[in-house]
Parts: sequence; structure tokens; C-alpha cells
Amino acid sequence: MKIKRHIHYLLVASVVAACGTDTDKVALEAPIEITDTTAAVITADQDTTLQQVTEITLKAIGNTVDEMVYDQDTLDVRVNTMVKLTLINEGTEPPMIHNVVFTHPDKYKLVALAGAEAGAPGNYVPESEDVIAASPLALPGQTVELEFTAPSEPGAYNFVCTYPNHWRRMNGVLMVK
Repeated sequence: MKIKRHIHYLLVASVVAACGTDTDKVALEAPIEITDTTAAVITADQDTTLQQVTEITLKAIGNTVDEMVYDQDTLDVRVNTMVKLTLINEGTEPPMIHNVVFTHPDKYKLVALAGAEAGAPGNYVPESEDVIAASPLALPGQTVELEFTAPSEPGAYNFVCTYPNHWRRMNGVLMVK
């Protein structure tokens, strides 16, 4: 019976406080700040291991088919690292639409040709086991981002622009060490 009475008093006090002044409400809400301590306890129980992150900026430069290239032809990462890649399309002409697609070793040409068949609805990226990761298309002047985990096996992987016919000049090697 005493418990019911205490609950009743708490409910009545809450209703009266809700009808009171703003300072009354602040005084009653102040104990809620304890949740910060509670959150710290919950966070302490979580896994706090941070995955190594490699940030890469890759630029697509040039305004004609003969000029277009990536500004780097080799990218270095460690096995199993999180890669945050920023692709900056510095082109200004309408045909200078680019992406970057990472492939298994020596598969970039096959992926690029299949990407052309996938067409615009598929962002020129084929559904293929040879594709490790792919960025969205970057229109002239746009910047796009891509996050992926580097392969777990060391080796020379590839990257390529799969927009039709760009693969011949826009390709490189992803060295996973």
C-alpha cells in the first residue's frame, strides 16, 4: 500500500510541476542529465577498436578524350584498411563524366567493357564479382566520395573509369600491401 501511495504522490507532483513555472520544470528535469553518465557506461561496454583509415584524393583531369587521365596511376593502401576516396572531376566539358571502379587484378578492361553495356541506368558499373568497389558518376566539376575496405590479400589490383571508352586512358594500379 505504501508503494502505491508513493507512486501516487510522484504522479501528483509531476502533474503539479507541469502546471508550474518554467523554473519548476527545469528543477524537475535536471536529474535527467544523469543519462550522460549512463551513456558513458553503455559506450564503455562497446568495442572501441578503430579501423585504420586511408584517405585518398584522386583527380580526373583533362577536357578531351586525348587529355583525360587520373592525376595518379598508382594508389597504395594496406590490406583490410578502410579506404575513403574522394574523386574530383576537374573536367568542364559535357563528355567528361567519370567514375572510379576498383577491380581484381587484370580485370579492369573486362569490367570497363561490361560497364559500357550496363549503361547509364547502372552508372556504367556491371554487376560482377570482379568489381571490388565503385564510385558514383561525377559530372564535370563534381566531387564524389567512396568508402570501401581494401582487399585482404596483398597484390596489384586495378582501378578504371568505366564511362564508355574512358578505360583506355583512365586506369591505374591499387597496390595493396
